[in-house]
Amino acid sequence: MAPFKFLLIPLALLPFTWGYGQTEVQNETTLSSPLSDPKQSLLEKFSQLVRKNDDFVTDNRGWIYSHEPEGFNAIIDSMEQTVLTLVQQYEGEVEGIDSPTRDSLLTESQFKHRRYRLLYPNNYNRFADFTRKAAVPADYFETVMEGSFHDSSFVQYKEYRRCVNYYLDILSAGEYKFRHLEYVPEKRLDNRYDAIVGLDALQSIKDFLIKEHFTSNIWTYRVEAFDDAFARVGEDVKNPAYLQEITDTYQMGTERRKAASELRVYKTVDGIVLNAHIFYPEGHEKGDARPAHLFFNGGGWAIGLPEWSYGACQGAAEEGRVAIAFDYRIRNVHGTDVKASVSDALAAIAWVREHAQDLGIDPNKVLADGFSAGAHLALVSSMIENREEFGVTSAYSSRPDAIILGSCPYDIAGRDVYNVTYDTKIISPLHLLEENLPPILAFHGEADDMVEFSEFQAFKEAIGKTNNSFTSRSYAGAGHFYFEKNSPEDAEERSRLREAFIRENGF
Repeated sequence: MAPFKFLLIPLALLPFTWGYGQTEVQNETTLSSPLSDPKQSLLEKFSQLVRKNDDFVTDNRGWIYSHEPEGFNAIIDSMEQTVLTLVQQYEGEVEGIDSPTRDSLLTESQFKHRRYRLLYPNNYNRFADFTRKAAVPADYFETVMEGSFHDSSFVQYKEYRRCVNYYLDILSAGEYKFRHLEYVPEKRLDNRYDAIVGLDALQSIKDFLIKEHFTSNIWTYRVEAFDDAFARVGEDVKNPAYLQEITDTYQMGTERRKAASELRVYKTVDGIVLNAHIFYPEGHEKGDARPAHLFFNGGGWAIGLPEWSYGACQGAAEEGRVAIAFDYRIRNVHGTDVKASVSDALAAIAWVREHAQDLGIDPNKVLADGFSAGAHLALVSSMIENREEFGVTSAYSSRPDAIILGSCPYDIAGRDVYNVTYDTKIISPLHLLEENLPPILAFHGEADDMVEFSEFQAFKEAIGKTNNSFTSRSYAGAGHFYFEKNSPEDAEERSRLREAFIRENGF
């Protein structure tokens, strides 16, 4: 990934006009006659304002976030005033705008703008290339959220939930809460739970937020990440229905692992147990010598879980390979950086070879497959010579025999800017490129806004100057998840390329 490339939380913001003027939509509202149903007319105008300003903020977010506090607040105040003006216009000129409609729109607007204000310090730091913090008071976030936790009716509003969700993200960052949040080296999942419990809030709101903590995040983190919090919910949650939902969610997180044939510990580090999730082909016996197909999930080295690869593992097992998905340390659960994730990937591949006979695989046929951050782990594992620097001392090789990549970050020099004491070029594939790499098959979207297409192009050009085997396809107009909007023809071609690559390399 290019230096300082970030994932931004999508913004849904209302219209801003510099100088407190009217927007085009406001002018349209003022000059045109209301529809026959005034409530419907107001809702349509409100929706138009939201959509229009979403585009404005997306196109100008660097400029907006780079203002000093006074200028930034003037922008937000202007945006907020346009919404109030619209609602007041309908109240004053059209009969039949009921209080629930008015209150709903104003509440949604209030928390939409509060979330925008919450985003300011983190993104100011980002657009200042980490060199400056926003000049806001120490209680800035608490002031923005004042009065947000003592009305239980708020939880029904989407913008309230989005705003509070981001506020909890901020609180989970600890001492880094005024910095850009992507690189925070904290155990943020546990911190988030503690932040909810510690809120000065109605118990009903805290119960709701704890329930959401489990039911939303269980799809993002492996179930062990919730063990400490789950042990406490009996005391922290008073709503019996929410307690049952939390229990059911936690049990589901445990039960879903039964899809794997076997879970085995491949590494324990700092008390953290990391598992290999193994899928055996039908009729497999330990005396076999099957190809191994290893999967590393994506998630920016911060989120993600092996279960995301279960479908791919099942497909590989059906084709006769022993498929294995791996836990690895991630930032939001373990407070680690990318180097720890690389260490775990190196250890995982070496463990597979060490236990080849017991697993019933051929140690000379190890295929590493990954998406996004997982693709990086698969690729960089083939390039690192000094594994001892990563804490790996196995006598068995960590180098895969072939590699499949999807949306791979090829250049991550400059990442992990907080508390990193090593040169991140040592984990950046573009800077480690050498001869005699395993054969590689790679896919990338040309409109990828998470891992810029330029990274893929730079790596493709560089590896083209070597004798390495590098087969690739890129997709015009496709983003990070290039497979979601591809044509059937692209999907069929990609399937053929994968099948041919696997067959031609002896898997």
